[in-house]
Amino acid sequence: MQANTIPSVEDIPFDVSPSTRALLVEILSQLTTVKEEVAELRDENRQKDQRIAELEARLEAHESFDGRERATDRQRIAALEAPAPALRERTAAVTEEHQNHVKALLLREPTHRLKIKDIAPRLGVTRQQAWNIVKGMERRRVVNIINDPHHRQRKLVELHQQIGTSSDY
Repeated sequence: MQANTIPSVEDIPFDVSPSTRALLVEILSQLTTVKEEVAELRDENRQKDQRIAELEARLEAHESFDGRERATDRQRIAALEAPAPALRERTAAVTEEHQNHVKALLLREPTHRLKIKDIAPRLGVTRQQAWNIVKGMERRRVVNIINDPHHRQRKLVELHQQIGTSSDY
């Protein structure tokens, strides 16, 4: 029997009393269980040590990260966030179409005024998109955005009156 190994039941001498033998068998089985648990814990520790070494290597690589690389990453991110040139042109064409549609809707209205909530579904866009379209039209002086006299917060979109034209289009 080696010093490193746990003795087995066969190693118990026969001249031992039955109660002592039962006690020794119980102790040996518990020792075997403890030895297996220790082997499992050592294996877990070995895996954790490997993981810690990997994380430390990643941390060192991260700490040695150069400022120039960060600037390059920012440029890449900015390039990805910017719309493609073809999309920018298409967006301008769609906005122009929407602005013409809004103008036609306002011309059909007897008062030449509409609420954003009425314009948006007719254009097939959200209210926020409709606001962006109308604000673009206001910058070009095609429409005016005025307060609704019947509602404290609501705004109305009306056609901009041109000098020399009658007030009721």
